[in-house]
Amino acid sequence: MKNSEFLTLQLQKITLPQRWLWAVLLSVLFHVLLLGGWNFVIPSFESSSHLIEAELLTPPAKKIAKKALPPKKARKPAQQELSRESIKPNTGEQVESPQVAEPLWREEDRPAYEEMARLPAPSFVDMDFDVKRVNAFGSGRAHYRYQADPHGRYSLQSEIEAVGLASIAFLGKRIETSIGKITDQGLQPEAYRVDITSKPEKLQAANFDWVNHKLTLKTAKIEIVEDLPEGTQDFLSFMYQFMFVPPLERMAWPLTNGKMVRVYNYEFIAEEMITTKFGQINTYHIAKSSGDAEEKTDVWLAEDYRFIPIKILKITKDGSGYEFIATRIDTDIAK
Repeated sequence: MKNSEFLTLQLQKITLPQRWLWAVLLSVLFHVLLLGGWNFVIPSFESSSHLIEAELLTPPAKKIAKKALPPKKARKPAQQELSRESIKPNTGEQVESPQVAEPLWREEDRPAYEEMARLPAPSFVDMDFDVKRVNAFGSGRAHYRYQADPHGRYSLQSEIEAVGLASIAFLGKRIETSIGKITDQGLQPEAYRVDITSKPEKLQAANFDWVNHKLTLKTAKIEIVEDLPEGTQDFLSFMYQFMFVPPLERMAWPLTNGKMVRVYNYEFIAEEMITTKFGQINTYHIAKSSGDAEEKTDVWLAEDYRFIPIKILKITKDGSGYEFIATRIDTDIAK
């Protein structure tokens, strides 16, 4: 049987649907060959894993405009300046060295701490005070007098008395005195005394022996001798010691009231403006922070009057006390 006859027999065996299928496949194959050519690649299945390569590229840096720096001050020859010249890295590209920020302060420009100048102390201070009782009945007035003589000695005296209806309940005066020398460190008391004219039994006194460093304390009932610490002040001389030693320069003082001696620490509270009958006064407010825990003492020192006290507040443990406000100042202090 010839090949053509065999092919004819085989085609006669194909059904009509199969003929349609073969016709479609042959038509698709013919168009593929005609339009794109034969280019079919068989994928490789040698490994189940696939390697994906990626390269991370750094975006180009943005250029930021730099602000012009103020001209620099000349420095000392010993100090070395950082080089501002361009450097050439291995890439051959010129890169400007980073700018170094100027410090806010240089040591040679930093202002030095200035201590308060010790100005000449006045030769006299004469003051009047209004006295008000705190949380209690009564009011009064006080007179304070400081006097220095040409021989380097001083005397201090204060007198306090009740006024108005309070004078009926509080008879007499409270007189406080302090005398001594004026030294390079300020006042050096030699004798201190407190008297209440209507109550002699309330006497308090102190005698200072600076040669032997002994302090004799005396009341109406007893007399004792204590060691005398260096720089000890009495309660009255202490108030005027700031004319010679400005506040904040020394804030711990041994003090005596004629019955005992102990170290009192004072702390700075604030700078405050105090209203008085003779105007607004700038003051340094200091307060006792140690010593007798049962008593609170605050003092306001007048900055324009060589730090003399113009306001004093004393409060006892029961909440009562006294407030002194200056009403007059007569002095030869040069403001």
